[in-house]
Amino acid sequence: VTRPYDDFYNYIKELRNNLSDSACDRTGYTENPGDYDTSRGSGCGNTVMIDTHMLNYRACSCIPEGMGVLDEPNPSELMKAVKNETEISNIRRAHLKDAVAMCKFMYWLKSNIGRLPMSELSASDYLESLRRQQEGFVELSFDTICGYAEHGAIVHYSATPESDVPLRPESFLLVDSGGHYLEGTTDITRTFALGEPSDEMKADFTRVCRANINMASAGFLYGATGRNLDVIAREPFWEAGLDYKHGTGHGVGYLLSVHEDPNSLRWQNTAERPECVLREGMVTTDEPGIYLEGRYGIRLENELLCRKDTKNAFGQFMSFENLTYVPFDLDAVAPELMNETERRRLNEYHAMVYETVSPYLDGEEKEFLGKYTREI
Repeated sequence: VTRPYDDFYNYIKELRNNLSDSACDRTGYTENPGDYDTSRGSGCGNTVMIDTHMLNYRACSCIPEGMGVLDEPNPSELMKAVKNETEISNIRRAHLKDAVAMCKFMYWLKSNIGRLPMSELSASDYLESLRRQQEGFVELSFDTICGYAEHGAIVHYSATPESDVPLRPESFLLVDSGGHYLEGTTDITRTFALGEPSDEMKADFTRVCRANINMASAGFLYGATGRNLDVIAREPFWEAGLDYKHGTGHGVGYLLSVHEDPNSLRWQNTAERPECVLREGMVTTDEPGIYLEGRYGIRLENELLCRKDTKNAFGQFMSFENLTYVPFDLDAVAPELMNETERRRLNEYHAMVYETVSPYLDGEEKEFLGKYTREI
């Protein structure tokens, strides 16, 4: 049975019709709507499960007196977060399509900066046009963040006709974008050097790159949460007395919300975001960054698929599969600031990117991809 959307609140109130006055007491209910005792003993068989951190005040207020309340996360969240093999196979296809669009955009941007007039908005529009050329594209998964120079230091910047600025062959351009495809949802951030970066800019970019690839390479025992792993990405920052004031990663839906609970990577735990064990089939972003107010911002974001790895006497080990197939801008990487393991990890990632995407590019675009996935 379906009902009009606006009937939701009346439907909650009607739940009282199923109550038996003789069978129920007021356990679980308090005089303040939205404030409940979450004990299970309601004294009757009428109990509603809600997440008081997510349900709005009006809905909480509509729950009839005498009804037991179980305050728990929505069980459908975990069901959606753990993707099955069919979904995973499709998600890889979505990321391949998205990578083709992103690699074409990177080629266009790096080849034409200083030659063609472009701005934050026109670059964002061009990237959208490349995504729309991909079969199965539905719509953008969120409004593109395209921040040049000091605008890139604003974490959730959104260019408008009033704030739009021209792009010049200098500084960084941060592009956080994604698409909904029939096969899944993508979320990727790349920061591009539009000119010759300074030594300081390269050091900052390399730090973010180290954080990203180290997080993607993590191995861990089943039972670990994002809180256990977040420090892996932050270690290159914390060692230098730096930090970024957002989570390292969030869950991604399957042609649903690009931000999807319950999985995340963050070192601080809150009541609104309880810890979640990372399970096989979960897709989580990996997006460390550096933001220097008034100067530039750098963020590098990939999506990671949690998979089972080795199982031995110590337990079930887990690892990540990189789902994002777009190179990091080697013009801004200082190899001497990376250790041997980090250089190997970056080279392995870039080799995978070239092998995956190059068959879908031709001529100069394919040659360009080879240059930006070369071994360092």
